[in-house]
Amino acid sequence: MIAVRYCSKSGNTKKVAKLLGEKLGVEALSVEEPLTGQIDKLYLGGAVHGKMYPELKKFAQELDSSQIGEVFMFGTSGGVFSIKKELMSALKESGVRIGKDAMFLHGFAPKIKSDLNDNQLAEVDKFIEATK
Repeated sequence: MIAVRYCSKSGNTKKVAKLLGEKLGVEALSVEEPLTGQIDKLYLGGAVHGKMYPELKKFAQELDSSQIGEVFMFGTSGGVFSIKKELMSALKESGVRIGKDAMFLHGFAPKIKSDLNDNQLAEVDKFIEATK
């Protein structure tokens, strides 16, 4: 089973998560929604606004490694920063297996829900292909 979970404040990460879910054939849900059943692949994402959101950190730290096969990280940001280090650290605390492929899209203006550009759309497709 595949699952997509995200934490989004401005809506940009939610938009990326929803697109991932659509392309993977699953519903992308907020980290406020618990995972149920055995999950082979979990796509987990958030944004960077100074730091990683506490809700995402808590969700990642509390994942059950016996329930999750592999976690693939994704995220959005307005600049060159990403939550990769913080998210990886939180995931390591839970003991889950972290996939080698990750996607961090840049160029999103905070609080502006712009459409993904062609390069970002191509990155999403490339990420999905790499994690199959």
